[in-house]
Amino acid sequence: MDQKKVALDVLKNLGGKENIVEAWHCITRLRFQVKDKTKVNVSAIKKIDGAIDAQFAGEQFQIVIGNQVIKVYDALMEEIGGAVKGNPTNKMKQKPLESLMDAIAGIFTPILPAIIGAGLIKGIMAALTAFSWIDVTGNEYFILNMISDAAFYFLPFLVANSAAKKFKVNEYLSLALAGVLLYPAFIELVGEVTSLSFLGIPVQVLNYSSSVIPIILSVWLMSYVYKLVDRFIPAVVKIIFTPLLVLLIMAPISLIAIAPLGNMVGVLLERFFAMLFETVGPLAGVLMGGLLSVIVITGMQHTFTPSTLSNLGSVGYDTVLLPMSLVSNLGQCGATLAVAIKAKNAKTKSVAYSAAISAVFGITEPAIYGVTLRYKKPFYAALVGGAVGGGIFGLFTVKAFAFGIPGITAIPSYIEQGTSNFMWAIIGMVASFVVSFVGTMLLKWDEEEEVEEEISTAESVSSGVVITSPLKGTVIPLSEVEDDIFAKEVVGKGVAIIPESNQVIAPFNGVVTMVTPTNHAIGITSNEGVELLVHIGLETVSLEGEGFTLHVKKGQQIKSGEIILTFDKETILKKGISMITPIVVTNAAKDNQTLVTKKETVLVGDYLFEIE
Repeated sequence: MDQKKVALDVLKNLGGKENIVEAWHCITRLRFQVKDKTKVNVSAIKKIDGAIDAQFAGEQFQIVIGNQVIKVYDALMEEIGGAVKGNPTNKMKQKPLESLMDAIAGIFTPILPAIIGAGLIKGIMAALTAFSWIDVTGNEYFILNMISDAAFYFLPFLVANSAAKKFKVNEYLSLALAGVLLYPAFIELVGEVTSLSFLGIPVQVLNYSSSVIPIILSVWLMSYVYKLVDRFIPAVVKIIFTPLLVLLIMAPISLIAIAPLGNMVGVLLERFFAMLFETVGPLAGVLMGGLLSVIVITGMQHTFTPSTLSNLGSVGYDTVLLPMSLVSNLGQCGATLAVAIKAKNAKTKSVAYSAAISAVFGITEPAIYGVTLRYKKPFYAALVGGAVGGGIFGLFTVKAFAFGIPGITAIPSYIEQGTSNFMWAIIGMVASFVVSFVGTMLLKWDEEEEVEEEISTAESVSSGVVITSPLKGTVIPLSEVEDDIFAKEVVGKGVAIIPESNQVIAPFNGVVTMVTPTNHAIGITSNEGVELLVHIGLETVSLEGEGFTLHVKKGQQIKSGEIILTFDKETILKKGISMITPIVVTNAAKDNQTLVTKKETVLVGDYLFEIE
């Protein structure tokens, strides 16, 4: 893979670096916050050699790269010129759940190397101890234990640094705040006294080592306190008084209220999941094990990370995210390996074998997006396999004792001497793998037919396609549009219209394939495969939906002549925003020509242009 070429292709089809607000990555995906979603050419990105898949997850755009993601990200950063810093006012509004998921993913992804490395060492130690290859009273064990415990004991420091970057507040003040929570003399009081007094206000004495929620909440609040304080401090003394006041305000508030509240949330989450698996263990396991691959697609698995780390720190094990991810991943591995064996196409075999190897080590995105989800039935088999393994894990309350990537390298972390935990972990993993593998081998899925169907919808639209006008107005060529993304035909071939009406009418029978949260643009696909984008006005994303009314929803079938969108021209023009409306075919080949109608004014349904 040429990482630089992939990065350049990604940057081009994201709408250029000007359209990127934030860019980061996880283990397998590039993740972006963009200013205008309509400038992102999703279909083109999916075709990039090196991109497994691409999708919007809420307001976040994700590109699945696989094992080369770090190198591609580094190449992308070289082209951008460093970290991307966007204007927050240009960000689209996110729903509360999407904001929470985005924050959790942004905080925990950067610190994964430290906790995964420490977790693997714990797993190795468990194996060495089980086979009596190391003396638990010896210096070697003590040093290894110190190395593996450090990342978890001082986890608030790691989280504080990462949270500070996510919430855009000073990292060193955040680390200082974590130091307050982990102050040795304070922690030594745990068990001796229940509280201290500060200015007559009680301060609970709690052990915040290995905790995550208290410091996240504290840094989040500090991001607002810092901005408020900094606003009123004269520039000449900011370096002195801003950090002084922020620490004097935040440290007591954190100790008195925020950190105890975060600790209580962690305890409640721990008790909830413990109760869930104690009362309906098998059912909870079936649901979690079976649906975790679906959860991974949405990115919601990150919401379990705080409770997982909290459980590992407080009770020493996890029964939810890590165990269920393990059986789910082995299910994907089994289904993918079956595809590799059963497939006739050499390229399919190669992709499937490679994805199966990644999946057995706990990285399933290549398997999900590149193989099982592509052929659908293997994905269903993987879900069933995960459900079977999850049911076994739930029935026997299988525990993971260390954080790690849920693959075969995590197996030692299930060793618990004097119990059958390890045995049931192996049985559940094998069951998940075998059920998924056998199910995929038995299911009938026509590889060649499905591949051809996928290509037919992904290829460029053929020549000779005539597009009629979806609204009344004056036609101008795309080259005259004051937006390079449209003018240079980055998004696709077409024309632009200065509207004289306030309605967008479906120009053909088809389906709604894309709508923006602000309703200023809509993507529709004809029954013949023409992908048409109608973008009302330029920079209308800044209106955040004001003046736009959507009459259809994504996935809805539409008929020619149906009203699909209305807009208030007066509202848009009063904001000083151009009404020029690009209308482009997003899947037209680059070498195709657009024949523009000679009419200066068109009515709804009039000939607009033709792809030659």
